Amino acid sequence: MKVLAIFLLNVFQNIIGMTFGWLFRPKTKRNSYLGLSDIDKVKYLEKRRQYKGYKKQWLYYRCREEGLLDAYRKLFKNELDQQDSGTKFSFGKYKGQFVEDVWESDREYINWLSRQEWLAEYLDENDMIHELLHLEEENQN
Repeated sequence: MKVLAIFLLNVFQNIIGMTFGWLFRPKTKRNSYLGLSDIDKVKYLEKRRQYKGYKKQWLYYRCREEGLLDAYRKLFKNELDQQDSGTKFSFGKYKGQFVEDVWESDREYINWLSRQEWLAEYLDENDMIHELLHLEEENQN
C-alpha cells in the first residue's frame, strides 16, 4: 500500500510538472552567451579580450571561428578602414595623417620630401612613403 501511494504521488507530481513546468523553468538562456545576438556576442568577446589582455587579432580570429565576422565588421568598421588605408606620417606637419591623403592634397610637400637626403635613411624599400616619393621622382623626370 505504501509503495502504491508513493507511485501515485510520483505520477501526480510528474503530471503537474509537465503541465506547469514551463512557468517555473529557469531563465538561464536569457543571460547566457548562446542567447545573445551576434553583435552582443562580439561586444562580449571584446570585453573578454581586453580583460584577458589578448591582442586585437584574437578577436578577429575568434569571430571568424564562430561565424561572427559580419557583426565584427559592423562594430569595428572605422578601425578596419583605417588599418586598410595605409601608412601614416610619423613626422612633420602631417604627422598622424595618411600618406595617400597628403599625396592627393599637398603634392608640393611630397616634392619637397623627395629632395631631402635625410629621409632616405629612415625609409624601408617596402614603405608607402618610399613608393610615393619614387613615383613623384619619375613624374618630375
